Amino acid sequence: MKRKILYTFLYVLVLVAGACRDDLLGSEDDFIPDGESRLTAMVKFKPLIPALNGKSRTAGDAIKAIENLCVLLYDQEGNLVKKYSDFQYEENDIKERFDADAENGVTAESSTPHVKFKLRVPYGRYYIYAVANMGDLRDHEETIKTVEGLKSISLKWESSPVSRNNQMFGYFTEKEESSPQDPLLVINKKDVSLHAWIRRVVSKVTIAYDASGLKEGVFIYLKSVQIKDIPATCFLGNENTVEVEGNLIREGEIIRYYEGEDVPAFDEKYPVRLATGKPSHGEHEEASDALFFYENMQGAGESMPSKLQDADNDGKLDYPGFPGDETYRLKDAVPCGTYIEVDAYYISVNAEKVGSGPIKYRFMLGKDVDRDYNAERNYHYKLTLKFNGFANDADWHIEYKEVKPGIEVPNPYYISYLYNHSMMFPLKINAGDQEVESVKAEIIDNRWAPDKPNPDFIYWKDMDLEGENEWNGFLSLHKTTKTVITHGGPWTPEVNKEYYETPPKRGERSYEIMEDGEHTTTGAEADDLYTVKRESSDDGNIYHVSLPIYTRAKQLIKQTAYTGNNPYVAYQRKAVVRITAKLKNGNILEKDATIYQVRRIVNPKGVWRKWDNDKSFHVVLKRLPRENALQFETFPSEGPWKAYVVRGADNFITLSGGNNVESNEVYGLTGSKVDFTINFNGKCTDENESRYAIIRVEYHNYTCYHLIFVRQGYAPDDLIAGGTKWHTRNMKTGTEETDSPVEEGSLFKFGNWTQPIDALSNKNPKDNWVDIVPESFQNDVNKDFTIAGTNKSSKWTGITFKETNGSNSFSKPTGKSWKVASYKDYKELYSHEEIEQGFGILYGDDATTTADNINDAYGYDYNNRGGRGMRGCFVYNKETGKNLFFPIGASGYGHRKDEEKNGWNAVLRYASGRHEYFPSGRLSDNYPHGVGDAPLFYDLFMRPGAVYWLDKRVDGVNVKADTELYIEGAETNAVGWDFNYFTFDFFPISSSSVQNGKNACFVRCVEE
Repeated sequence: MKRKILYTFLYVLVLVAGACRDDLLGSEDDFIPDGESRLTAMVKFKPLIPALNGKSRTAGDAIKAIENLCVLLYDQEGNLVKKYSDFQYEENDIKERFDADAENGVTAESSTPHVKFKLRVPYGRYYIYAVANMGDLRDHEETIKTVEGLKSISLKWESSPVSRNNQMFGYFTEKEESSPQDPLLVINKKDVSLHAWIRRVVSKVTIAYDASGLKEGVFIYLKSVQIKDIPATCFLGNENTVEVEGNLIREGEIIRYYEGEDVPAFDEKYPVRLATGKPSHGEHEEASDALFFYENMQGAGESMPSKLQDADNDGKLDYPGFPGDETYRLKDAVPCGTYIEVDAYYISVNAEKVGSGPIKYRFMLGKDVDRDYNAERNYHYKLTLKFNGFANDADWHIEYKEVKPGIEVPNPYYISYLYNHSMMFPLKINAGDQEVESVKAEIIDNRWAPDKPNPDFIYWKDMDLEGENEWNGFLSLHKTTKTVITHGGPWTPEVNKEYYETPPKRGERSYEIMEDGEHTTTGAEADDLYTVKRESSDDGNIYHVSLPIYTRAKQLIKQTAYTGNNPYVAYQRKAVVRITAKLKNGNILEKDATIYQVRRIVNPKGVWRKWDNDKSFHVVLKRLPRENALQFETFPSEGPWKAYVVRGADNFITLSGGNNVESNEVYGLTGSKVDFTINFNGKCTDENESRYAIIRVEYHNYTCYHLIFVRQGYAPDDLIAGGTKWHTRNMKTGTEETDSPVEEGSLFKFGNWTQPIDALSNKNPKDNWVDIVPESFQNDVNKDFTIAGTNKSSKWTGITFKETNGSNSFSKPTGKSWKVASYKDYKELYSHEEIEQGFGILYGDDATTTADNINDAYGYDYNNRGGRGMRGCFVYNKETGKNLFFPIGASGYGHRKDEEKNGWNAVLRYASGRHEYFPSGRLSDNYPHGVGDAPLFYDLFMRPGAVYWLDKRVDGVNVKADTELYIEGAETNAVGWDFNYFTFDFFPISSSSVQNGKNACFVRCVEE
């Protein structure tokens, strides 16, 4: 298997020195009289020496304290003269240390302890040693009788807790600076000062990671790092070298990068995931989690084997393969060396080289990256693993296996939350020495429901079935050619099956041509193409294949509510595609790929400014972590992202931010959040001008799309050239519009201009409108409703209406050249080929950045403007970029119902027909299984939306000739327009659904 080169390590060795200086002792040749010296001694902790210094856990400062101290005097022949262990000493910390204090200019510790004490010592010549944290050494009475015996005390590794391996050893010198060897000291004065530097017998390793060199679309999921093959024993003072593998402890300390016993899913929630947009983890601070070990001096220099994988620079691995292979060199031919092993998982969604799987990285400890294998005591090894390329290309010992022959797919992969969108799904087939004859894709699981919702999320789980009813799911292998699929009923779980399985089947597709280039398949649209690129390598015959995959129609039969849009703002939807490759020798390769339809992005969806307002807006795409969350959160892009102006006037806006900008396109790195700024270039000429733009954001490896609608200027304008000129603001009173397009306006009963229900009277019963159940709503029949534009109020029954029959209508606002929008006006927006709709949050003149709290994001009203937004429907021209906004209200319900079946009146609710959960069991001939036939309707009673009045009722709408609007069995009239924020529906509503004019709805005007 081919393994390549990935990491770079920088090594800087650092030695630390102290700052004080005492009087020097007399020379060795000085006369030695009889008597005693009053010796003042200071024992300093020799700081850890940084090595490999680059730009169950143990804290890095776990082995630092001096708990007890023993001082030993030896004569010139190395025999013990006296031992001191029962004496008083004073312990302090050296003040903060800086790089200038260190021996090689790089400090490893901010401070180290030292002790100071006084002893009476007979005049003479001595070797004097200090031993810390071994008590009075009474267990070693025989051994310590000589210097060599003292240094050769054998210590045994304690695995738990590691802090027990805290033994230290050093010797006294006459100078303040540390000495390379233990000197013979002359004690011949009454008062003498000595210094001793003591060293730990252990060293430690800290590990940091740098993924800035990875390719885009490549992720590393760190599972653990472990030190292996550490010495089981160590000499107290002598150099420690393991010569027999049996004296090694195979499994040393381990740092796990996740909590618990089970490894979490490898997704955006994984605790330590690295990519170019989030490239670093770990640090080399003094208290950083560290791995400790005994000294293991295995040698260094030209006589030692090289650690490099390609030491001769011929472009090939010097010792390819895996442990056990004849070509492989285990542990760089240093069998008793100590090494670090990082256990990880990699995923590449980059089309150049897709793949995923477990991977290990190993490094032999020493003081450089080439030929030094000396893991010396009292060092802090600062190991930085620098990932490059595709994570399995490394200048380090890598262990990963790619199945050959086999199929590699990006797992998981993502597709847009919007209907009728596409992405190219990359896969790699390694055919070994064979050739691929054909490929087949089959959708084996295709869900309509949320994937892994929170346990408290209520939905109709009985129809969320693995591998069943795929025709009701969001994914298609063939291009979506219809926006709406219709059926006359009854609307059972199988009603979408006929269309789904009619050739070309949405859930199956065969790819017969495996030559380089673009190709089509039987029954496919002319532009529905897949691509093949062949590559011959040492690994075999490689086929890089990209398959087009689509989201389905906007409405998969309106009455079932199934849709190619993801209606959930907090949850993805899941599908599984089985890829089968047939080789020319008849062998079959198979791989399943998970494809997620990303959760719906609504924040932000639009940014509008007055004609003379050019304030910038800071965009940060945000989503809800769960349906009942109060705060939006940023999220990482699963691959690179970019934002650019796809439609609009030249130089109207520019974009900045991200990781870099090229030609007004903002680019972001893999794993980074989508974050950029919209800059308005100047102002409109006057209040009669409007300028437009549409920003397209492509994220998750450019496979998912989000549009942001930008407008400057609120003057009436036509979305379709020469068509109706739409106003941008809802009506507040019979003659007055709202101050801002973000403001919802008043609710009107049909035909009644004089009693508009003020927006502040249309608030939900509680502030945080989450965890909604039927009882959350309230009967407002006795509420005093403020009449907008007046200081008056009225009960619901005191507000009159005109019955929605053929003769009644909304009159034109007095003194205005406006009229209420008609069925023809709305129908033009529904039917025209250039017009589409999008749903989300609009921010206006009073906002400069994306809001976090749902009350700020949804809750704009004329008393609370600053930084707030409003949910609603954007209607836009996909060719010119012109866009219009219809708010659904701060409550989320742009509709007040006159009467419900439970006897309540004046209820603020969007749903016309439901006040409780959609029932199970037979409901009617059209719904023989109740909610089982339309599970997305289960909680329709609480879903957001709005209704806008037409100027008058229009009959004869639902005729079969008008196939777009035809629904079998429905009424043949329209009196309003329905904006379903949950299902993305944009459709006329009949008179009976608004109780013949008794309900209260929004009103939008157009120019006459």
